Parts: sequence; C-alpha cells; structure tokens
Amino acid sequence: MGALRGLSSASRTATAARWSATSPVGLVELAVGEVLREEAAVDALPTILGLLATLFGCRAAVAFQEAARGQLIVLAAHPAQAGTDQALQAEIRAQSARHSDVAATGGYFLDTLTSAATSAAGPEGRPLSLMMAYSSPDSGRCLCAVALVGDSARWDADSQATTRALAAIVAVQIRHADETTELAERQARDSALIEGSPDAIVVADASRRLVLFNAAAEELTGWRREEVLGKDLAEALIPQSERAAAIDGMEKYLASGDMAGFSGSMHLPIRRADRTERMIEVTPVPIRIDGQVHFCGFLRDTSELERAHAALLESESRMRLLSQLAPVGIMQTDLRGVSTFANDRWCEMTGLTQAEAVGSDWTAGVHPGDIERLALEWGRAAASGGELRTDLRLLPVAGREVWVHLAVVLIKAADGSRLGFLAAVTNVSDRKRAEAERERLLIAERAARRDLADQTQRLNGLISAANAGIVFDDEHGRITQVNQSFCDLFDLTGGPGQLVGARTARIALRISGVFAEPAGFLREARRRMAARLPVDVEDIACADGRTLEWDYAPVFVDGEYRGSLWGVGDVTDRQLQVDQRERLLAAELAARQAAERAQIRLGEQNAHLQEADEAKTQFLATMSHELRTPLTSIVSFTELILDDEQHELTPDTVSSLSIIQRNAERLLRLVGDLLLLNRLEAGAVPLDIADVSVPDLVGEAIRSGSAIAAARGIALEVSATAGPPIQADRLRLDQVLDNLISNAIKFSRDNGKIRVDASHDDLMWRIDVTDDGIGIPADELDQLFGRFVRASNARTAGLPGTGLGLSVVKAITELHGGRVAVRSIVGHGTTVSVYLPMSA
Repeated sequence: MGALRGLSSASRTATAARWSATSPVGLVELAVGEVLREEAAVDALPTILGLLATLFGCRAAVAFQEAARGQLIVLAAHPAQAGTDQALQAEIRAQSARHSDVAATGGYFLDTLTSAATSAAGPEGRPLSLMMAYSSPDSGRCLCAVALVGDSARWDADSQATTRALAAIVAVQIRHADETTELAERQARDSALIEGSPDAIVVADASRRLVLFNAAAEELTGWRREEVLGKDLAEALIPQSERAAAIDGMEKYLASGDMAGFSGSMHLPIRRADRTERMIEVTPVPIRIDGQVHFCGFLRDTSELERAHAALLESESRMRLLSQLAPVGIMQTDLRGVSTFANDRWCEMTGLTQAEAVGSDWTAGVHPGDIERLALEWGRAAASGGELRTDLRLLPVAGREVWVHLAVVLIKAADGSRLGFLAAVTNVSDRKRAEAERERLLIAERAARRDLADQTQRLNGLISAANAGIVFDDEHGRITQVNQSFCDLFDLTGGPGQLVGARTARIALRISGVFAEPAGFLREARRRMAARLPVDVEDIACADGRTLEWDYAPVFVDGEYRGSLWGVGDVTDRQLQVDQRERLLAAELAARQAAERAQIRLGEQNAHLQEADEAKTQFLATMSHELRTPLTSIVSFTELILDDEQHELTPDTVSSLSIIQRNAERLLRLVGDLLLLNRLEAGAVPLDIADVSVPDLVGEAIRSGSAIAAARGIALEVSATAGPPIQADRLRLDQVLDNLISNAIKFSRDNGKIRVDASHDDLMWRIDVTDDGIGIPADELDQLFGRFVRASNARTAGLPGTGLGLSVVKAITELHGGRVAVRSIVGHGTTVSVYLPMSA
C-alpha cells in the first residue's frame, strides 16, 4: 500500500482495485486507506463494495445502517440499482430482525434468501444466499452492516472476515464523522452560552493574559473586548489595593495546585474603564485547556444587591421593633404554616418561649378544640388569597382561658408570588367572658320565663281540673282565679268567667245562705282575712246536710301581702269512709289473729311430724340393727345344714333350705342398705379420701359383674379415657358402680349389652352406665332416687329389688360433692350418669 501514496484519488483507487481483486488482505488495506482518510467520508465505498462482490462472486453488495422502526439507510451498493431494490431491502430487514442477536454482538450470519423476487438460483442451480456482517455496537447502535447476495459455496472464512472488517472500517469513519460534527456543535453551543450568559465571564491564561471576555463583562467593566484581550488581567481589572493578593493567589495555584484560594465566591472591587470601582461577587475556577492552566472568573455586580439587602435589613429591623412595641400578638409563617417569627406578645399570650414558637407549626399555641375549624377557615382563605378574621381560643395560661381575635393576611412578593402568612391576635377574653355572661343571663331569663309560663299553665290546669273549689283573690280583695268546682259547690250560675274581678266579700255574702249558720260563716271569713293567718281544714255544716271542708292561706311575696287562696271541698262522705275504714281495720285484725293461731297450729303439726320422722328413722335403724343378728344366724345355719355331708337331705329339703337362704340374704342386704342409707343421710359415714384412678375403678367394677352378666349372655363393654385421679373413697365408689352395674344386668334382656363410659373435662369426671333393657317411664324418673321406689314396669315384670340401690348411689355421690342424672326410654334402655369433681 505504500506504493499507492502520492497518486490521485482516481488512479489510486484504480491501481488498488487491480491489485486487490485477488487478495482479501489487499482489499482491506485499500478500504483502510480510502475510507479512513479525513478529507473523505465514504465516497470510495461503492468501489470497495464492487471489488468485494467481484472477489467473492457476489451478485450484489450493500452497506447500510438500521434506523428507527427497522428502516434501512443505504450507505452504498453494488451494483447501484441494488441500493433501490425494495424487495432486496425487505429481505435484508426480515433476515436482520430474525438474527437480531447477531447485530447486538457485532457478528455475522449466513441464511438462504426466501423472497421470490430475490431467490433466483445461482449458476449451478443452487439457491442464492445472504451473508450479513455487523460492526460492533456503539452505545447500543450498529453504525454499519454489509450484506452480500450470492452463492454461499464460494464463501469461506476469508469472505466472512473481509466483510466484517469492511463493516468495522466504515463504522470507524462514521463514528469519527459524528464526533467531529458533535465537537463543532458543542463549540458553537458553548460560544453561544458564554456570549448569552447574564454573568460576566473572563478567562486568562497562565501568564494572566486575557483570552476571553464576553458581552456581559464588557457591560460590567466598561471595557471593550478588543481593548483588553491580551492584556494582563490584574493590571486591567483589579484595583491596586487588591492586585498583589490576586497575583499571589494565582502564582500559588500554578506552583502547588492548591485550591484554597479558589473555593467558593468572593466579594472584591473591580476597576472599570472609567477608573471607578464597583463591588462584585466573583467565582474563580481554574481550568485546563489543551494541558494549559487557565483562570476563569464568573463576575456578578452586587452593588444594587447590597443596597437592597441593607434596605431589607433596615426594613426588617423596623418591622421587628414595631412588632415588639405592638399591643397585639404577631406571628409570621411560611406557606406550609411553620412559624418563622413570633413577637413577645404572641409568646406571652400562648405561654410559649421564642424557641418553642419559632420553627413550630402554627397550631402550637392554639387550643386543640379550635384547630380543626381554624384549619378549614385558613385553608379557604389561603386558596382564595383573601383575609381571614375569626375568634378562637389559645392554650390556657395560668389556668385561665384566653380568647383572641385573629386576623391573617397573605404575604406576597413583588412579582405576586406567595411567600407566607402574617397573623395578628388581639386579646378579647374580657369581651368573650362578658358575652358569655350576658348569654348565660339571657338563657337563664328565658328559662325562668318559660318556667313561669309553664308553672302558670300547670297551675291553671290544676285549678281547673281540681275536684275542690278554689278561689284566688288579690291584695285588693278582687277575685283573680276561680274554678268550675267552686261554682258547682255553691250552685253559682254563669261559670268562673262571671266571678273573676268581683269582690271576695260580695261572693262570700252571696254563698253564705248555703251554710247552716250564714252569720257565723261571714264572721269567720272576715276574721281570717283580717288576721291573714293560714287555717287548715275546718269543717262547716251546710243547710242541706252536707259538710264542707274549708281551707284558707294568705299569699306573701318577699314579705308583701299579694292576696289569698281559698279551698272548699265536699267531705260529706268522709264519715262514711271513716266508718268503713274502721270496719276494715277490725276485720283485718281478726284475720291476723286467726292467721297467728293457724301458724301456731302449723308449727305444732310440723313438730309432731318431725318427731314422727325421727321416730321412724330411729325405728328403722333399731329394726335394721335388731334384724341383722337373727338374719345372719339364719343364713349361717342354713349354710351349715346344706354343707353337712353326714346327714343326707332330700331334694325337697335342699330346695326349701335354698329358698330360706336366698330370702334371708335378701333381707340381710335390705337391712344393710337401710343402715347405710340412714348413716349416709345423717352424715355419719366417714370417707377415706385418697387418689382414685377412674379408669381403674371402672375396670374393677366390670370384672366384678362379668360373671353374673355372662350367666345371662349379657356383654359388658367399657370405654375409659386416661385422665387425672380424683380425691375420693374408693370403697364407696366401688359400691356406687356395683349397684349401677347390678341394676343394669337385672333390668337387661338376656343376650343384651351393657356399656360403661368414663370421660372428663377440666373440672369433672363423668361415668355413664347404659343398658338396653326395659327402660323407665318418663313420669317416674324424678321419683327414682327415693327410698323403696321402683319403676312400675319392674314391679309388673316381677323383677327383684328393694328400691334402695339408687338412693344409696345418690347419697354416696353427693357425699363426694357430685351428682347423679338418669335418662331412659321405655323398651330401649336406661343411662345413669355419675358426675364426680376432680377434688372432693
């Protein structure tokens, strides 16, 4: 390739083409020399593609980029019409989409053409193939891909490597062109930003010579760019008083790279073209350009800002002084409602310190009961930009409730933007207390008026509905109220309305004829009115035989006489009622005396019955005790006779002796049950308490009764869960289970079944003995545990029994603190349940 240098572009390309037609390496070197020249882009690419197609016997070669949405950007093609072949481009897009993983890694693939327009057979009848090679992706994007169309039989490793190398070379040139364009755009953009910056920007090189001076710097300093470029920065812009320090700082940085003098903003004067000085804020930034240190400075005029700041400080000082002298509480908040200022009066009203008030939420000093309402009102006022005025409570101070009037206004900046809120509060506690007291008095007055009206209405209703005649008169002796009953008592026509306003003395004269002694009535009435002393219940006889009860009461208000109350009632029937009451009292006394005598007789009868019961109990005990000895002797001697082998007994004799023995034993058991029952009911049987295992107890009882049950073909089943022992007398509980199992066997049918179940909960054991025997009538269940009580169907069936077994079971169970229950259905069987507590 060195021989190609110095030739023209056309002759160089032609010479290279002749040399590279048979050499993949030569073709790649040609592509490097032609495509990567900086003065050219990819103008030699069609020739390179033609040489590539010739070298590997291809019908077409296309270099392209993939744009968005799968579109192809054809960079070059051979022949030229291949670049506009829509069918070929569609085939390339489809194949590239199927092999997207190859494009993502910068590889290549080989595949058969499928499109009818592009799949014509090759010279030897083989279908055409498509080989595509991709450049390595750049930022996730393939910059160049080369597609070859031809006979795949002529393609080998050299063709694949050459095609991939060509795609990579073109991608390098495209990337270089893109970077050059981007650099030019960036330089233009930076220049525009510098010139358009509102801040003055000046740049000096390491020798302090100015190399950049933007339009804002011209306006700030008064210097024109042409006047200062190339001049010393310190001499041109820095006053003599600051020049040495500035030069020293730049020299130190050049010597050591120490950024201490170039951190943050600095305030210093600058020398203008008119020889005046102006205070500026400068931000120095050392930068490197092409390896050389430059000093860049961003300058801002702060003269107006400092004057405005001073004015603001003065204004804030006046505002704070005014707020401290103001007699009202003042608080300022930001837009979030956080306090940024509070004067002493506000802190005094709320009881907060300055540290507690500033920085806290606006609700810090407000009474909790008013916060929700105030938040809604404040929110509406803030949304509309209006002013809020309302009354509210602050937190109590020194135990006293503080009421204030609040005024809130929105604080706006000069441009109309919202900055926060200003609130002023005035103490109105005295006014609120006065209003509350006035309201309380008004409410009390209205309540008093309502009560008075209610009382007057009730009084009028009471007077009108009263059975007695009632008359009210005023201090002038004129009637103000009178009811219909009064008119009826004295047969006054016209009703109460005709009497109101009349003088009391005239009405007294008018009704005096009703009484048996009219003069005496008038005299007594005048005396009462003159004395103004109350008189209770005075009976006056009437001419028609009636008796009227007369009451009088003067009315005083605050010690001042305001009239009188007269009450008149017909008590003619009172004596009859008194007589009747006396008769009733006499009858009640006689009945009470008869009841007392009956009570005495009943007590005597109860004593006799108790004595009889005790005698019966004593008799049974004595009889049982006296019977045990002869019965025992009978049983014993009967057994001796039956066991005597020396004297041969006849069968009839043996039978008779067996009957005697059986009945004697039955009587002996009856006597024993009676004695035990009496002792149990008397509490005379001590219990030998110990730990008793209920499953063991049930198992032992089943074994004891199994022989008798087996004789009748009755099956005994048991189910007992493991559990804690109980505190009980085992011997007595054995007796309980023996009685229950014996009863179950006795009342079961032959070949029947008896089941014993034992289970427990946290407090109690339950033992169920269930048979399938004759059952017990429902109306007899509540009597079953009495002495000598047997079910009627058991007696009818002739089954043996004394009626004491269940009484003994109940007495022993209750002695252990338990209880017994029974369930039964006639013809289906009976279940007796014994409940025993865990501890006696």
